[in-house]
Amino acid sequence: MLSKIRMFFQRALIAGILATLPLAVTYWFITFVFQKFSGFFLPYLVMLTQKFDVSMPYSVQKIISFSVIIFLLITIGLFARNYLGRKILGLIQYIAENIPIVRSVYSSIRQIVDAFQTTSGSSFKKVVMIEYPRKGLYSFGFITKDSSEFLNKATGEVCVNIFIPTTPNPTSGFILIVPKSEVIDPEIPIEDGIKFIISAGLVEPFDTNSVPMNGKNGKRNGK
Repeated sequence: MLSKIRMFFQRALIAGILATLPLAVTYWFITFVFQKFSGFFLPYLVMLTQKFDVSMPYSVQKIISFSVIIFLLITIGLFARNYLGRKILGLIQYIAENIPIVRSVYSSIRQIVDAFQTTSGSSFKKVVMIEYPRKGLYSFGFITKDSSEFLNKATGEVCVNIFIPTTPNPTSGFILIVPKSEVIDPEIPIEDGIKFIISAGLVEPFDTNSVPMNGKNGKRNGK
């Protein structure tokens, strides 16, 4: 009897955690962003209120500080899109790339940002499957770009660069150089592939009845 009661409460607790987890994570993320952004301008706002002897609740100060930062980012974004803004940013970039210590850090960050600013709006071209980490085991990955001529000559194959993300955190992973002939195209949207990885395979938003999900029947690139 006691074991059944304990099992009942355990299942109820797990169900409650799973039900509230998405909302809790969303709340944490929004709070984290708000705290970080509002903290940039907050010290200056506090000095202004003290200088002009203005009484203002701390929560209101944080909201104003957050709004100012968002406004500045939007203004910079609009400025960077016109001719004069691009010229000024280009000059700043030129200066940063010619300062010895700053150059290495700035160039690395710039390359990462540029990778996420492709014309299609995404750094991933396609969801694919490859036999990894060994034959008979399959992993989802994302084609980032076609491999360079240097890599193709080095491998003796026409290859693609594939990012294999970790789960449930897809921001880390591995870069593999894979011959096109060994790449399987499951023909699913990028969003569905990301959902599958983040959920650790629990969520399969794609239709497994219409898409072959194994290496023998799947559509291979280059074949």
